[in-house]
Amino acid sequence: MVFLEILELAKMVLEVIALVITFSAFLISYKGYSVTKRPVFARLSFAFIFLSANFMLQFFSDIFNILEFFSLSYYSSVISSFFEMLGFFFIAVSHMIKVSQEHKLYSLVLVLVIINPVVAFKTLSLYFIFYAILESLLSYSKVRSKTILLTVLGLTGFALNTLLTWISEFTLYPIILNLFALVFQTFGIIAFFVPIWIYYRSVR
Repeated sequence: MVFLEILELAKMVLEVIALVITFSAFLISYKGYSVTKRPVFARLSFAFIFLSANFMLQFFSDIFNILEFFSLSYYSSVISSFFEMLGFFFIAVSHMIKVSQEHKLYSLVLVLVIINPVVAFKTLSLYFIFYAILESLLSYSKVRSKTILLTVLGLTGFALNTLLTWISEFTLYPIILNLFALVFQTFGIIAFFVPIWIYYRSVR
């Protein structure tokens, strides 16, 4: 029991760290857009403010769970997953030319929303992330840029996080999977943050 409480505390600490990093990435992206007016910075600003909201709501969900406000914890988790999905959508949006053609995927997601909205949003998040990873790998194979490689590593961290939290929805003790997921996501955010900073410095 004490072990699970320590894991829960560690998870909340990681959520705060991730919130600080994503909000910092938002500030840099927004400043980049203010200076350059480039759409890429606008997309990244939306992505990281939504991801910041995701981590903030995850933190509140854990607090509500500790206080035994289970309904508030559940709805915070659902809204958190929705914001996470929006964040990953804006990260992947430059690659999403074919998204409008994926009618079967959206039909599946509509069914999942009725059954389990968290799983539905995680499913969409995985789709966006894997699509972005594929496109980034194709770009890296042509350009061999370290910045693109860091982007791929960051997206891989996001993918592992989302996959583990998706699996945790079907387990009795999700805290361990969620903790590892958060570690991967924090790694992903840091790896993704570096190319944003490099790109911002190159165009300011």
